[in-house]
Amino acid sequence: MVVVTALAGCAVQVTSRYDTKADFSKYKTFCWMDGCEFKVDGPDYLKDEEIRLAIKSVIVRELNSKGLTENATAPDLLVGFNITVKNDTAVIFRRAEETPIYYRPLPQQQDEIPFLRGTLILAMADKATSQIVWQAAAVEYMEDRPKITADYIRKGIKKVMKRFPPPQP
Repeated sequence: MVVVTALAGCAVQVTSRYDTKADFSKYKTFCWMDGCEFKVDGPDYLKDEEIRLAIKSVIVRELNSKGLTENATAPDLLVGFNITVKNDTAVIFRRAEETPIYYRPLPQQQDEIPFLRGTLILAMADKATSQIVWQAAAVEYMEDRPKITADYIRKGIKKVMKRFPPPQP
């Protein structure tokens, strides 16, 4: 497996990995991992029908633009999609304001700042071998109460799909 990381935009970090032995030119068809039925795995607010359909249509459109067609009876690839949103905390250390600058070591005060870490994962497995051949994730730090819209998710999927198919040796 090869792992590739890059910053895609301001606050989104995209990471992808793929099987260097896989011949991506042989993949022509796909369906969804869970019995060829598209399911959104993630927070409850992503189960909104409009957002679910937008996610599916963006993934299908991106895969179609890469030369893949959806085929539930004879897929070459199985596609899985997941979004997670987790609470996290950043700790920031600073010098105590009342401490003179010349005092060593500097006593520090710390502040904790809560935030959300959102991760979008798209994975593809070879149907014949049941092995993951390509996977990408986009991680973004989000507001405490994010407004997740279909357009927001569409942009994330497009950033992730820029890395598929991977370069062939």
